[in-house]
Amino acid sequence: MRPDDSLLPQSDRPTSSTGLVPGIKFSSRRDFVRERFGDATWELVLSHLSDDDRGRISSADPGAWYEVQLLERVMNAISQQLQADDSLLIDIGRFDADRELSGVHRWYLRLMRPSFAIRHINMYWRRSHDTGTWRSTQNGPDISAELRDWVVVNRTLCITMLGYLGRTLELFGGRVTQLEHPECRALGHPVCVFRTHLDLPADEPRSGRRPTRADVPAVARELTQYPDREALAEALVSLLRFQFGCGWVELWATGTNGQMQLLGVSGERGTGEQRRFALEVGGRAVGRLEVELPHGPGQGSVDDVLNELVPWFSVALEVARTSRTEQPPAIEESELTRKLRRAKETAQLTPRQLEVLELVARGKTNKEIASVLGRSEGTVEVHVTNLLRKYGVTNRAGLLALFWGEL
Repeated sequence: MRPDDSLLPQSDRPTSSTGLVPGIKFSSRRDFVRERFGDATWELVLSHLSDDDRGRISSADPGAWYEVQLLERVMNAISQQLQADDSLLIDIGRFDADRELSGVHRWYLRLMRPSFAIRHINMYWRRSHDTGTWRSTQNGPDISAELRDWVVVNRTLCITMLGYLGRTLELFGGRVTQLEHPECRALGHPVCVFRTHLDLPADEPRSGRRPTRADVPAVARELTQYPDREALAEALVSLLRFQFGCGWVELWATGTNGQMQLLGVSGERGTGEQRRFALEVGGRAVGRLEVELPHGPGQGSVDDVLNELVPWFSVALEVARTSRTEQPPAIEESELTRKLRRAKETAQLTPRQLEVLELVARGKTNKEIASVLGRSEGTVEVHVTNLLRKYGVTNRAGLLALFWGEL
């Protein structure tokens, strides 16, 4: 299957200083009011808007993008007509989440670790907004998220967003016991802050149905939205392990030095049938994928779907590579030293582990590290594996992200 250009990331998505949202936001509000209060009430909501706004809303295309100020006026009209309190606004946000996060999007939420989605909340936000930046933190079940620089300053939309956030977290299989919006720009605060308490049985992906050939376009579109290779690696490895049922997965990517670097690995090699796929774009190698196919019925269909998705894995890997540099091109020595000191204090690393971590942070492969330290490649692999275990990550990319981002 040749990738269709229409499925590539929307580089031509309209941008505007006023901010944009997809048309599905309008049909979702309309359907909520109609289902909860009836068609006549929706007509009353529209009566609060100008003729131009009413015309645009009635003809809104779910896949097209519109000024966020139009959504703001719609929400103000709903709030005015229904005299909406916070609980009703939260219900609208929950309804919105159920509509937007359906089909393949909900399926992807099942295969992601909740902690992954919380860390990458900004990536999901960008699919329906072109302004605003999120920063989120998680401390056990307590989650705090800050939204900065959103072009809208409107408490009604913020409370609706609180409901959207709560419902999205529930789709991971957890229970939300608290939703708060303690700071809002509409009330004079510098940023909008959202807090929630999420009880989860485990921070693990949940398996579901296996993808079919009919899912290929939607899966391809989803994969090409990841902003960096470590995020893509975690998503792709989870997809193959938990949805395809592969017993073992390894994803490699071509590094800046032309050598293959391991991005993600899951499972253990067994006795099943193994496949190795070269990932190429324009005749140039961008990576390699190795998997062990699931045993039993359905193996053939999994193999067929994989063969159709491989070109998209290649495209997604290249898109993620060019989205941003994987690490700073020039490491400031003081910053590296500070990070290493912090790593030593928090994880109680041995001198050898600290040496290995420094070289990993500098982008060295296991073979290069072995050469520098005068040790075998196998010994270095053991040290790297121990580092992954100490920091609670599953791959080298995750270790680098933690090292440069949080330590």
